Order: sequence, then structure tokens, then C-alpha cells
Amino acid sequence: MASGVTPKQIYQSLLAQGASTVQAIGIMANMIAESSLNPEAVGDQGTSFGLVQQHGAQYAGLVTGNPGADMNAQIKTVAQNGGFQAANGPNGAAAAGNFSANYERCTTCQPGQASYNQRVANAATVAGWVSSGNWPTSTGSATAAAQGGGGSGSNTKDPTCAWGFSGSLVVTSLNVCVIKKATIRHVVGGMLLLSGGSVVVVGALILAASAFNKSGAGRAVQQVVSVTPGGQAIKRVATRRPASQATESKTRAPAPQ
Repeated sequence: MASGVTPKQIYQSLLAQGASTVQAIGIMANMIAESSLNPEAVGDQGTSFGLVQQHGAQYAGLVTGNPGADMNAQIKTVAQNGGFQAANGPNGAAAAGNFSANYERCTTCQPGQASYNQRVANAATVAGWVSSGNWPTSTGSATAAAQGGGGSGSNTKDPTCAWGFSGSLVVTSLNVCVIKKATIRHVVGGMLLLSGGSVVVVGALILAASAFNKSGAGRAVQQVVSVTPGGQAIKRVATRRPASQATESKTRAPAPQ
């Protein structure tokens, strides 16, 4: 659902109010998990408010129905409450983890917990928007992208890639494809052609042998062998007993009576 502000506007507001690029990435990674980047979000049975779900009745005034004004007021509150310092880190992923553990402080926001891991993963998505300049047009599409809703099964942004990975180093996105889908198709096609060729060769040999026998060629060859001098010599050699056996039969003494 659209919230009335865009992810880029939230990022720009964070920078305008003093957050560094790394801090803004880390905080937005948490906002995706907390509110789906919606400044009008109200949760926890009406006790948590806005982009980072500030908890407590004292924060109810942060949601007024004016998304742009509420966004700026909520980010100002985060800054006043030490949120920018909580999001310190060498890169966006570390900033997201630190903000999760030290500012949000929910049960599953601690290192190793599910929500913590999701926020750290979200940082790669936000860093990709920052480095590429390709921002989602609405908060709804931003949340789907962060959760992998637009993917094709490969952990990479390239739709032609069969398997790869993506991530971020500070604010530089990393998107590497290990093997293309077209490459897999070509390899499989070549294997099918080779296996099909083998079947054809074997089939041709079987057909040739069958035709050879049916045509009487085999009998003709046998007749030629029997009538030609060379063929008769071959038959004599083939049927001749070994010399050792012949000599033995001639010299062997008669068995005793």
C-alpha cells in the first residue's frame, strides 16, 4: 500500500536531518521491517507509531494523516532519541544490526534472531537503491523488493541469471552472476544432441546388420569362401588340428591289453 511518501523522500529526509549515508541505510533497513516505510502505520494495538514504530502514548501525535509532515517529525524524533548514533557502523548492514539491537530492542531484534537478520539483509536492498539511483516508486514495491518478492529464485537482480548473489559493501551494491540461464540451456541442448547422435549410430548399425542378413549377402559370402582357392585355404587352416596334437596321436604307443 502506498504511504504518501516514497523511499527516496525518506532517505533524503534522513540526510537532511543529519544522518550519514551509512546511518540512513541502516535506519531505513529497520523501517522496512517496522512499518513497510509507512509513516502513518500504527501497531501494537494502537501503542506504536510511524516509520520506526515509536512505542508509547506520547508518540501518538507523530501520526496525523499528513504523510510528508509526519515523516519529517518522526525522523526528527529518531535523531533526538539517539537513533542516528545507534545506527553507526562501517557499512549499511552493520548499521542496520546496531540500530536493531540498540534502538528498536525488540525480542527478535538482537544478533542471531530472525528480525535482526532480516533487517541486516534489508540493508543490501537499500544500499542498491542508493548506489544505482533506481528507487522504488512506492513504499509497497519497496517492501516487496526488500523481501525478495520480485525475484526468480536466484539471489541476484539479473533476471537472466540462473544462480548468483548480490549484496553491498558500504554503499556499493554487489551483483554477481555465476552462471546464466542461457548457458545452462546450451549445455543441456548439447548433451541431448550427443546422446541422440549415439542412439542414431547404434540404430543404423542394427538396421545395416539386419539388412545384410535379409539380403542373403551373408550366405553369398560363405559360398564365395567355399569355392575360391583363398577361401578353401582359409577353411583348411581353420579346421586343421594343431601340429602338436597330430604328432602326439602318431607316436603314442598302443594302450596295454
